[in-house]
Amino acid sequence: MLKQRMWPVYPAALAAAALLAGAAGTAASTGTASAARLTAVAGTAPPGAATARLARSGPRMGPIGAAPALPPGARLAGPARRSATLHITVALRPADPAGLARLATQVATSGTARFRHFLHPAQVQRRFGPPPSALAGLGAWLRRQHLTTQPVLGDGLLLPAIGSVGQVEAAFHVKIARVRLPGGRLAWLNLSAPELPVGLGLWVTAVTGLDNVSLLHPELVRGSASHPGRGSARRPGRRQSVSRPAWGPGGASSVPGPRACRAARATRHVYTAAWLAHAYKFDPLYRQGDFGQHITVALFEEANYANRDIRVYGRCYGISPSVRRVRVDGGTTVAASGDGTEEVTADIEVVAAMAPRASILVYEAPTNGGAAAGLDNYGTIVQQDRAQVVSTSWGGCEPSLGGRVLLTEAELFQEMALQGQSMLAAAGDEGSEDCLPPVPRHRADYSLQVDDPGSQPFVTSVGGTEITRFGSPPVQVAWNQSPYGQGFPAPFDGRRGRPAETPGNLVGGGGISRVWLMPAWQAGFDHSGNSSSAPCDARRGQDCREVPDVSALAAVGVPNLPRHGIRGTRGYVIYGTAGVFRGEGWQTSGGTSLATPLWAALTALADQQAAGHRLGLLAPSLYRIDRADPRALTDVVAGNNDYLSRNGRYSHHTCRYDGRRGRACYRAVRGYDMATGLGTPQASYLVADLLAEHSRAGRG
Repeated sequence: MLKQRMWPVYPAALAAAALLAGAAGTAASTGTASAARLTAVAGTAPPGAATARLARSGPRMGPIGAAPALPPGARLAGPARRSATLHITVALRPADPAGLARLATQVATSGTARFRHFLHPAQVQRRFGPPPSALAGLGAWLRRQHLTTQPVLGDGLLLPAIGSVGQVEAAFHVKIARVRLPGGRLAWLNLSAPELPVGLGLWVTAVTGLDNVSLLHPELVRGSASHPGRGSARRPGRRQSVSRPAWGPGGASSVPGPRACRAARATRHVYTAAWLAHAYKFDPLYRQGDFGQHITVALFEEANYANRDIRVYGRCYGISPSVRRVRVDGGTTVAASGDGTEEVTADIEVVAAMAPRASILVYEAPTNGGAAAGLDNYGTIVQQDRAQVVSTSWGGCEPSLGGRVLLTEAELFQEMALQGQSMLAAAGDEGSEDCLPPVPRHRADYSLQVDDPGSQPFVTSVGGTEITRFGSPPVQVAWNQSPYGQGFPAPFDGRRGRPAETPGNLVGGGGISRVWLMPAWQAGFDHSGNSSSAPCDARRGQDCREVPDVSALAAVGVPNLPRHGIRGTRGYVIYGTAGVFRGEGWQTSGGTSLATPLWAALTALADQQAAGHRLGLLAPSLYRIDRADPRALTDVVAGNNDYLSRNGRYSHHTCRYDGRRGRACYRAVRGYDMATGLGTPQASYLVADLLAEHSRAGRG
């Protein structure tokens, strides 16, 4: 993974997240959470009380949430420049949070009367958005503080505004400081909780944009370029000896989908789109003339790409993909995108190759915008409702975002489910220890954690595999590779020969959420004995959400060097020259961030054949289909996703398998597991099952 890490667990943030999510998760799982409990944990009053008080609100101010903690090793660097422009977003609570979660569950669950009866954004806002009086009152107050308000997003749940640092400080009674982070990045941070007039604050869940200490990161692993000796997985510039693989099998040559040009086929240690189409059985859908036409895939990005790179890739495959930018909060540039340019470029190319006639909308938010940029990006995708499929390869350590941001995300994903948008997210590349920063400083850094937004109940989380023997289906193991061997022991402290920082283990994310309850459609699938109610403080008889839901190839290509303990693997072939690519061109790449757009492309092929061209949230259907049709998903039964080596002191081997304690968390086993989920797709069978279920819903 190319990391700009979210910072590890802060107890206060984790406690807030658990409190907020306990209520929302109950609604997501059972549809019976009371509005009173939701409003109590969010620090709000019931809708009727809030509406009555809006007109009477006076100058009395009240805090919204808490100020973020200063990350370990960070130091204050003076006040923020008062004339600098700041983009903030106020997140509001729905009129009926429990009703929103309940209806989203019904719309996504086969057998209910509401199954796949989707709503338009205006219908969602009328039914569940905050009342017009709350939005109008909040907007008027912001403008009185000399802030410029923007159109609402997220079906009325988000109200963005722009102003100077000085104006924002005066409006919300905060001081904003510059912060120098351990990695050298200069961020900003509010030193106290924002305040709002009490009557308006009754409808507000969070005020975001007052800090950008925690940024999302791309779940992408960089591999080597096509030129011998240039680049290496996770460590650009390190030289390595590579050997040219033999090409086959003949089956891939008959795939009717896009065929790669010679330059892509000659890239070392890769699978081209034709190989992946054969492995995951996309080719029968291509033979039916299904290439994703009439379907739009939205890519959530916080980076920019170069048009010329996409054109070269398209010419190689003989396709002309429809790719358009949607700039959110002003968007960003290649120069400002850093490693994210690789992510957005690879995301586009995987979708374009696997669903070559789908339209692609690239939603680009500023790279350093923090939580406000992320929420605005999702909120724009929801509000515009132009895409049937939504894919994100950006995420962060679940507890680090804070409970109020997690809750707002959850409500946006519930709205996607109501609108029939299929939301997919990468499970992460740090295995079962998702909070590991580049330089671990505390034992908590090594704790078992999962990645947001993949851990959200209304998201389909995509984990990673490695193909060990090609075929249709291929033989696979849980993705757990190191570019230089079989893993590294912790702690990463530079002593006794141990590395001084996380050295580059590449592992598919998975595990147990500390925030969300297990949704009803996932219950009863994990037979490993490692399900738990403890991390999310669930009630007796109920477990916590587990990830991933499914998986696909995530390995990055590396040569086979048995003398050094390195097993050769193949990854995806991508093309890039702009920005951080530094002109390299064709190269291998990997990560759960590429498994996710592969699943997005598959979803586009399914949507193309579905009445109404929308299937909505996939996860409930995938669990049902897994039980009904063993051909639809290939079970992965080997490997594990423990980030650390077996003899590492901080390895957290706390799972029980085969009656034995102290085993690696988490092992791929028969059936569902927290390393590879339900498994990898066999697209032609899976799409047929999805369409059959969809047809029954239409008749209902």
